[in-house]
Amino acid sequence: MQTVMVIVGTALLSSFLTALTMIWLWRQIWRQQLEQRLRQLQDDMSRTVETRVRRVITESLADVKPSDMLRDSTWRAAKSGSDLLSDSFSALLSRWRKNTDYTEQP
Repeated sequence: MQTVMVIVGTALLSSFLTALTMIWLWRQIWRQQLEQRLRQLQDDMSRTVETRVRRVITESLADVKPSDMLRDSTWRAAKSGSDLLSDSFSALLSRWRKNTDYTEQP
């Protein structure tokens, strides 16, 4: 009976050690495969991002035409000129109104 217990104990210990060794090896192999997959995914993502950024830049540069830029800059210059004139006229009118109010009161 004692011999059977030794045989069963040895078999269980051997199975346990084999299982631990296999788990350790599987984790090592799995970790290497996982790291390799992550590197591949990073490379793929970087290529995808680079491609998309290039496409967006190309599209944005293609959307801006010289005639549009000239029209926009002309419009901005005219707008700033009209703003300057309206501010100047507003300042003059407000001074004129203040002066006429003072002269009419006495």
